[in-house]
Amino acid sequence: MSNDPEFNSEVKEPTYKKGKGPKILLDGAHHNFFIQWDFIKPFSDLAKADGYQTIVDSSKFTPEYLKRFDVVMIITSLPFNFTTKNQVTDESTFSKDEINSLYDWVNNGGSLLVFSEHAPFDQAINPLLNQFGIESSIGTTIDSLNYNKEIGRTGWIEFTKDNGLLNIEHPIVKGRTPSNQVNRLLTFGGSGLNGKNYTNLLRLSESSENVVHSTGVGPIGKGNSQALAGNVGKGKVVALGDSNGFTAMVFDQNDGTKQKAGMNLENYDWKQFVLNTLYWLSTE
Repeated sequence: MSNDPEFNSEVKEPTYKKGKGPKILLDGAHHNFFIQWDFIKPFSDLAKADGYQTIVDSSKFTPEYLKRFDVVMIITSLPFNFTTKNQVTDESTFSKDEINSLYDWVNNGGSLLVFSEHAPFDQAINPLLNQFGIESSIGTTIDSLNYNKEIGRTGWIEFTKDNGLLNIEHPIVKGRTPSNQVNRLLTFGGSGLNGKNYTNLLRLSESSENVVHSTGVGPIGKGNSQALAGNVGKGKVVALGDSNGFTAMVFDQNDGTKQKAGMNLENYDWKQFVLNTLYWLSTE
C-alpha cells in the first residue's frame, strides 16, 4: 500500500489562515505505524490546507508537554513495530502516567482524536480508551448486509442516510452548511466501539459481527459503533474504530489492479468528514 499521489488536499474556503489555526499533535511516540510509514501525510496536508498546524513528535505525554497542543491525534499505536508481532497481550503501549496526563488534559479543555483498528491495534489502544469510557472489540468487524457489493469486502461497511447507520443530526456529519454535509462513508475493516456516554456517529447494524482477524486474534466483544463523539469534562473526544478514512491510500491487489481507500475513494465523503471532525474538535 502507498499514499495516493493524485489525492487533492485543497480546501476551497479554509477555516483558518495558513499556519494560524489550532496545533495538532500527530503522536509518533508509540510505534505509530501510519506515522512511521508517512501514511499520515494526506491528512496532514489537508489539515494544513485548512489552516491547522500539524506537528509530528515522539515525546511521551506529560502535563507540560500536552499544554503545547489544541488537538492530540493518536493513530495506529502499538507497543512494538507493526508486523514484528501479532498479539499485544499484556504489553503496555502507554504508561499509566501518560494515560492519566492525557485524560487530565482533555478534562481541562483539550481535544482528543483517537483510533482503534483491527487486531492487534485494538488490544493496544484499549487501556487508553477505557480511561475515557470507551471499549473496543478485539478481532475485526464485518457486516454481511451493509457493505459495498462492487468491492465485495464485508469488512468495508457502508454508513449512509438511506441505511440509517449514519447519524445525520450530529454537527460532524451535518456540517456547518449544506455543502459541508456528509452523506456516505465506507469504513475499511477495523473494530467496533462501545461508549455509553458518547454520541454514535457510525452505527453498526444487527447484521454486523466481530470475527477473528487474519493474525488469529479475537473475536472478543462486539461494539455498536465505528465512530463516537462526546465531551469529557471541558474537552472533547472523537474515537473511530477504523483509521483508513483519515488516509488516502492505494492498495495493490492480487489481480494487478489498484484499490483506493480513504479520502481519495470516489463517491464517499471522508475528506469532508475529516474537515468537519477537526472543526468540531477545535471549536467550543
